[in-house]
Amino acid sequence: MSDLEKTHSETPLKPLEWIRLELVPLLDSQVTEKLLYWNPNQGELVGEGAEEVLAWVQQAVSNGNLSGSTLSQFEITDPLHKPSELAAILAQYYWVIPQPVEAPGLVNSEVKNTLQ
Repeated sequence: MSDLEKTHSETPLKPLEWIRLELVPLLDSQVTEKLLYWNPNQGELVGEGAEEVLAWVQQAVSNGNLSGSTLSQFEITDPLHKPSELAAILAQYYWVIPQPVEAPGLVNSEVKNTLQ
């Protein structure tokens, strides 16, 4: 094992706390494409268009559940901390492409460079 490999194997990597959410509208959806950053540990959702998604989250929490053609009924209690609940809300409007990142605005290649 090389010195570089030993250094990387002995240094525990910090888990990535943010998730980059690329939101691609469903064909029948009247919403726009969005790029958001979500931290489920802190319950934060940021990015351009986050206000619209946060309004859907608030409405779903207020209703206590989601129901629709693809969901018979799904209980909603804390979608900013529970991935399955946020996914259920977003799935009504978008295809979601998630990617773990170190911080909002970073992509995987930038994260790899900061860890080396």
